[in-house]
Amino acid sequence: MNIVFLDESTATLGDIDLTGLRSLGSYSGFSDSTQKQAVERAADADVIIVNKVPVTAALLDTLRRLKLVSVVATGYNNIDASAARKRNVCVCNVPGYATRSVAQHTFCLILNLATKIHLYNSDIRAGQWEKASSFNLLTYPTFELAGKTMGIIGFGMIGREVAAMAQAFSMKVLAYDVRGIEDGSQPNTGLETLLAESDVVSLHCPLTEENRNLIDADALAAMKTTSLLINTARGGLVDERALFEALEKGQIAGAGVDVISEEPPIKGNVLLRARNIIVSPHSAWSTREARQRLIDETARNIKAFFDGKPRNVVI
Repeated sequence: MNIVFLDESTATLGDIDLTGLRSLGSYSGFSDSTQKQAVERAADADVIIVNKVPVTAALLDTLRRLKLVSVVATGYNNIDASAARKRNVCVCNVPGYATRSVAQHTFCLILNLATKIHLYNSDIRAGQWEKASSFNLLTYPTFELAGKTMGIIGFGMIGREVAAMAQAFSMKVLAYDVRGIEDGSQPNTGLETLLAESDVVSLHCPLTEENRNLIDADALAAMKTTSLLINTARGGLVDERALFEALEKGQIAGAGVDVISEEPPIKGNVLLRARNIIVSPHSAWSTREARQRLIDETARNIKAFFDGKPRNVVI
């Protein structure tokens, strides 16, 4: 079996054990690949592994031996689904590998905004503590999470993990999911009520055409002026201009985002110059443990496919 990983650098910093993949057959890994390089490198591949490399109809036409595209991610919008089906190429993904990591990052953003640690750290590095007239710096108002209300939009695996963490902080949890919450573990609160009553609103739903710009000017206006907005899901869920204006006007107290509408922001992004916001570079998923699970599950997907028992099949 000939396995080619076309963008290995998206999953490893040199800290991940790739034995599971290498043991399956002849293995080649490349840091990243252009479309032209992908054609050359995967010419004899039975399996290609990709994260963000586009798998187009044109690429699939050149890979005559290809049987499986294994996506080292949950999302697979970089795959031409109809072309894969037409050519009888199977596509599998890895769901749930970063649930704990994304939930952890969500609370990292919340806690930084609640405690202002990021601002205090910058002030200390700028020499402000040395100049203080007292034993400490008391510059920013901070608040406890206990007793506050966490509103979770999207109550899948990550949303539920965030809910458990919120409850550990003695927060009240409200949840909204467009598909409903069938197991009854949490009432399905209406979106308007959730926005109006929550002290923290956190997004954990997939991006669809129906919910694009779900958090728009009207949604932000419905939130408390003391509330925080957290987005570790997809940038397109938020109207970024509306969020910028809400932050500039003090319409909400702050925001933490790990995702923006265009990544990387080669054309800039309005949120990068907003007040009271923390932006991280789509890194919530990227703990070493999550990346190792990603690789290990990818190896299991490939083995299962060639054992005639395919798993995590999306196309």
